[in-house]
Amino acid sequence: MGGVFVNYRTGDGDWAATFISRELAAEFGSANVFFASKSIRVGEDFVIRILDRLRQCEVFLAVIGPRWLTATDRNGRPRLDNPEDWVRREILAAFRGGLRVIPVFLDGTPALNEADLPDDIKMLARCQYLRLHHRNDDRDIARVLDELTEILSAREAPADAATLFKKALADRDQAAAVRDIFQDTTSQTLEALREARYPVSMPLMADREVPAALAERIESYQDDMAQLLRFAVLGVASGISDYDALWVRAVERLLNRAGRRSRGGPWAAAEAYPTLLLSYVIGIASAASGRDEVAYRSLVQATVTASGTPAIQALALRNVIDPKYVAEFPEWNGVRHYHALSRHVRVTLRPFFAELLDDHEYEAAFEEYEYLRTLLELHDMAFSSLGEFAFQLSKGQSNVHKRMTARLTAESAALKAGAFDGAVANVTTARHQLDASIQGRYS
Repeated sequence: MGGVFVNYRTGDGDWAATFISRELAAEFGSANVFFASKSIRVGEDFVIRILDRLRQCEVFLAVIGPRWLTATDRNGRPRLDNPEDWVRREILAAFRGGLRVIPVFLDGTPALNEADLPDDIKMLARCQYLRLHHRNDDRDIARVLDELTEILSAREAPADAATLFKKALADRDQAAAVRDIFQDTTSQTLEALREARYPVSMPLMADREVPAALAERIESYQDDMAQLLRFAVLGVASGISDYDALWVRAVERLLNRAGRRSRGGPWAAAEAYPTLLLSYVIGIASAASGRDEVAYRSLVQATVTASGTPAIQALALRNVIDPKYVAEFPEWNGVRHYHALSRHVRVTLRPFFAELLDDHEYEAAFEEYEYLRTLLELHDMAFSSLGEFAFQLSKGQSNVHKRMTARLTAESAALKAGAFDGAVANVTTARHQLDASIQGRYS
């Protein structure tokens, strides 16, 4: 199950939020319940932790007490009117992520009116709700548990499919089943990504409105890609080289999917975003398992059929989403990042590796993949898609140079597969070009 996220406002129904999370944990397991005061450990980045868990959950409970709507900050302004208010941010993220949002009203708290809510979360007033009375908490919590059990049970099919795929991967006699499941999932994903659902001809809008609209579209892409990404992680991480061509073929199928157009502004360019996600999960899983050759093949052997352009060039980050737009995504709340798309992808894909890698291992694998990708670009082209790792290198906060130097040797599987034309000297040249690209860029 994806789990339940408990949202509440401090000072307004804390007792109920604590009670609900405790009962949910007893029923579904603590790992499947996110309750900020217990689920975020000391020293963790709470922003990343909250957004990660929101993406993993399926149900969002908004606990609403008598002060929820009228609570003010130290300056007397309504907290809900502030876009930075975390209660509001979490609700908005839940809606954008497609979670089922259920308001839980405490005692006699009246239902919400759309007119009382900020525009971006007005739909909260339209969500069917539950109630919890402190005098009848046993009866009411039983209703909550019954409702959630029914909802979550109805959504177990994807987990069953993942279980079948895992079993097939573990049995060498089930190679045909692995291929069938993965290819069928790729076909289903392609159907979900059809042009009718994601038109590139969009109504004219002011330039300032484009970032939020693009962010909404790529979140929808992420939902449609979830099952395929999950299977790709499992497949590549299995380390079975017999299937490597399967992952490469999937990248190529998405790269050449029907309806892709070369023109159409940011909407046409963003059509490459699903393929970018797939190439990244393959690359991260490859880096984590020490199989850089798989990342290389998915970037170079997968090509745009009409032009012969390799995936690594077609998926250059700035060609997928214009940096000026991604830097203005609502999720950044006005904070500027040097490599906003790289940062967004890193956070977005973290949940897919939750069962395989801890935070440190994931960060290292992500960094190693982006580093390898950049060196491969610099070997074949005059530009590079620098990621977050470049900023860390510039500040002396990363040893990815050293780690990858030890991996990219003449005897490495990546070079033997054809990366850098099989020559370590070409790796060194690309690394020098990377150093030159980084120098002076972040001053």
